[in-house]
Amino acid sequence: MGLEGQRVVITGGSSGIGLALARMLVDGGSEVVLIGRNQTKLDSAVSELGRATTALRLDVTDERAVAEAFAQIGSFDHLVTAAAGTARGTVVELKVSEARALFESKYWGQYHCVKYGAPHLAAAGSIVLFSGWISRKPMAGTSTLAAVDAAIEALARTLALELAPRRVNAITPGMIDTPLWGARLTPEQQRAHFAQVAANLPVGRFGTAEDVAHAVIFLLENGFTTGAILDVDGGQR
Repeated sequence: MGLEGQRVVITGGSSGIGLALARMLVDGGSEVVLIGRNQTKLDSAVSELGRATTALRLDVTDERAVAEAFAQIGSFDHLVTAAAGTARGTVVELKVSEARALFESKYWGQYHCVKYGAPHLAAAGSIVLFSGWISRKPMAGTSTLAAVDAAIEALARTLALELAPRRVNAITPGMIDTPLWGARLTPEQQRAHFAQVAANLPVGRFGTAEDVAHAVIFLLENGFTTGAILDVDGGQR
């Protein structure tokens, strides 16, 4: 179908997967609206991507601000909610406040964007939500993250019915090398971690932001795909 001339709103668009997606879209002739919390990163992204890009500083956990932002953005063709978040720890160990904070950022943040973005979305448009491989391939210490990701996937399937004929899908990234890891691991630790990830995956390498962005492009372009949960995880087991 192609995305040339279409307007795409990307949350978490100033770095990582969101920025990789924005690069691909702009190269293909799309107009992108980047949403993020860090003004410096947003300014840098706009400077790199050029005139087909605008940016809006926004905390997606702020419901009123999200409503006002989408009223300001106006009509658009696609929404990609790539803003990320994580929380590690068992149910016993993890503070309830930290678990709630993850739901606020990763679940409710996407929910807010859909709720207030959908009225401005083109009838032939689509939405791509972000969950994660932990939802169906759990590991100890990720119970809250697994629950959030599963909730997002259930939301996507139901929204595909509620917002039809607009399409709604979710992308499920695996172990992807993005700036998010810098908050948890030193550069040396990251290299060791991803070397181990690569050794354990059938594809023999770790994932990149571009791998996930390419999959998002498919979901945006394919007019016969809705209610799908697309794994991009290198065969993670």
